[in-house]
Amino acid sequence: MVKLQGEKIVLATLEREDCKKVWEDTEYDFGQLTEPFIVGRSSANADAWFDEVQKLQGNTHIRLGIFLPDGTVIGDIALQDLDWKNRSCSLGYGLTKLKYRDKGYTTDAVKAIMQYGFSHLGLERISASTQESNIGSQRVLQKCGFTLEGRERKATYFPGKRQDRLIYGLLAEEYLREGM
Repeated sequence: MVKLQGEKIVLATLEREDCKKVWEDTEYDFGQLTEPFIVGRSSANADAWFDEVQKLQGNTHIRLGIFLPDGTVIGDIALQDLDWKNRSCSLGYGLTKLKYRDKGYTTDAVKAIMQYGFSHLGLERISASTQESNIGSQRVLQKCGFTLEGRERKATYFPGKRQDRLIYGLLAEEYLREGM
């Protein structure tokens, strides 16, 4: 079982009940949509998500829950699409409830999983992408030392309009140089 300590959060292995809680607690910020709204989410889908997490864990993904110190699961974070040959992956994350956002939890979680990826797994590159409208995610990536590497123009259709996808990257040498 993986357990990583941040300043504000703990990253740990997701159990089936944690996946259900993340699934059930996810709220959408209709004032600033950052991901597609999924209608009709059910607990059965949460079970399927847990099974997928277990199938991919350690092979192509490392997905962990984001927990408060009291054990409350508030989201998830993943090193995805692990390419062991090229020692690279992409980063994905999300928090469930609106009340947990803008409190530094995501930044803390990203820093903890970056340390694990670069120092423990020996990754050389972590990339991330976000919608141009997702200012919060852009701030997290910038605070964590990621560099904006490019823009895929009008790459996504969301919410009801074409948007650019912003591509960020961080190299192990930059991470180590910054002493994050």
